[in-house]
Amino acid sequence: MPNFHSIVSRRDFVKALGLTGAGLGTAAAATPVFQDLDDVTASPSAEWKRPWWVKNREIDDPTTEIDWDMMYRSDGRMVGQVRSVQIKYLGEEEVNRRNAVGAKFTADGLKNDTPGLKVRDQALAAGVMSMLPMAMGMIPSISFMGPATATPEARGVAKYQGTPAENSRMLRSALIFYGAAQVGYGEVTQRYKDKLFRTFDKGNAATAYQGAWPPPLTQCKQYFFEDVPVGYDTAEKMVFPANVPLYEFTFIVPMSKEMFRCSPSSALQNAANLSRYTAMAQIQPKIQAFIKSLGYQCYGYTLPMNGAVPTIASAVLTGLGEGARNIGAFNNPEFGSITGLFHLITDLPLEPTPPIDAGMWRFCHTCTKCADACPWSAIPTDHEPSWDIPKLYGQEDTTHVPGKKQFWTNSVDCWLGRVQLGTCGACMGTCTFNTGKNAIHDYVKATLSTTPVFNSFLWQADKAFGYGLRAGEDLENWWDMPQPIGGFDSTCGIQGGSY
Repeated sequence: MPNFHSIVSRRDFVKALGLTGAGLGTAAAATPVFQDLDDVTASPSAEWKRPWWVKNREIDDPTTEIDWDMMYRSDGRMVGQVRSVQIKYLGEEEVNRRNAVGAKFTADGLKNDTPGLKVRDQALAAGVMSMLPMAMGMIPSISFMGPATATPEARGVAKYQGTPAENSRMLRSALIFYGAAQVGYGEVTQRYKDKLFRTFDKGNAATAYQGAWPPPLTQCKQYFFEDVPVGYDTAEKMVFPANVPLYEFTFIVPMSKEMFRCSPSSALQNAANLSRYTAMAQIQPKIQAFIKSLGYQCYGYTLPMNGAVPTIASAVLTGLGEGARNIGAFNNPEFGSITGLFHLITDLPLEPTPPIDAGMWRFCHTCTKCADACPWSAIPTDHEPSWDIPKLYGQEDTTHVPGKKQFWTNSVDCWLGRVQLGTCGACMGTCTFNTGKNAIHDYVKATLSTTPVFNSFLWQADKAFGYGLRAGEDLENWWDMPQPIGGFDSTCGIQGGSY
C-alpha cells in the first residue's frame, strides 16, 4: 500500500504499547524480530507464498507425461454416473440390483447405529443433498420452514438425543462444514419474544415492492406465536410455537476485507457484500435439512436478507462480537468488521453462549475513522454514546428502537447515500479492525482489549500505517492480489487439527 512505509521503529511502537522489558522478551520469543515496519512487510510472512517445497514446472508439462497429439475433446454425457452408461455396460437388472444393495446398506447402518451412518451422520449429508434441486434451478432457494427431508420417525428410528452442550458442539461442526465461520447460541425467552422478534418480516418491501406504504401482506408477512406443536407459514403470516422451548443460533459468514476497502461506489465491494447472501442461500436449507433429519424443527429466513430477529442484536447477545460506532455494523475479534450475520430459530436444545468483552466497543468511543470516512456524515463523531435518539429531519426517528446507549446513525442518509453512490461500505472498509492475521495485529488487539489507555494512539497509528480505504488506481490492484478462497481467511481462530 502506498503510504505504509513508516519511520516508526518496532522498539518505539511496542514501547508505546507497553510491551517493553519482560513483556517484550516474551513477545519476541514467539514472533520474528523486525527492526521496523518495513521489515514486517519485507518478511516472507507478509506475502502469500506457496510452501517452499512447491516448485514450478513449465507450462503444459505436468509430472504425468502426456501426448497432446493423441488427445481429443471429451463428451460430458459419457461418464460413469449416468444411468444409461451404466446400463450400457452392466445391463438394467444388474444396475437395479446394485442400487438396491446400496439403499439397504444405508438403511441398515441407520437402524444399527453404525458409526458413519448414524442419524446425525446422515443428517449432515441430507443438508448437502438438499441443495441439489436448487443448484439445478428446480426449487426456490430458502423458506421459513425449510426443504422437505425424511425425519427419523419416517425412517423408523428415534430422533437424535443429546445434551444441550453436545447439540451445540454438533451444530457448530455442521454449520462450519456448510460454510459458516462462527456460531453463537441463545435461549428464546419471553423477553426475547416481546422485545426482539420483529412484528413484520422485511419481505420484498426493501428489495422489490415499489407501491404505497404499507406494503400488502403478500409482500411482508407477520410473525406470530401460537399454541401449536410445530410452526407453520401461510400467505400472510409465519408462526412459531408459543409453548415449545425454542433456541436461537447466530452465525458469521465472512466477506472479503480487501474488496470492502474498495468502498464506496465499487462493484468489488458490492460483490463482496452480496456474497454473504448467496452463502446464506446455501447454508440455510442445508442446516434446516440437517436439523429436520435429527427430528427437530428449524425456522428460517424468507429471503437471504430477512430474519425474525435483528442479527446484530443476536450476535452481540450470543457472544460473536460487539457493537460498533455505526449502529448498522458489528465487530468480531477474529474477522473484524467485514462479517455477514444470520440468525435462525430451532427447537433443538442448545447451550447458550454469553456476550463478550474484547475492548472493541470501548475502542469505538475513541476512534472516529468510520464517521470520518462516511461520504454523508451519517455516523456521529461524539466520543460518548447516548440513550437519546436524535430527531431525524425535525421528526421523531422511528428507524431505530430505543433502549440502547449507543451512537445513533442516520440510517436514512446512510441508505439513500448507498443508492446515490451505487454502493457503499466505507465505514466497514476503513474500520481499524479490518486487518489481517499478523503478529503486530495480534499485539494491537490484545492491547486495546486489556489496556484502553492506548486506544487513541492505536487509532492514529492505524491511519498512519495506511490501513483503510483504497483510492484511485489502487482499487484495481485487487485483481492482481493473491487472495484466499472466498476472499477471507477461513482458518482464522482455528486451533488444533491440521491448521
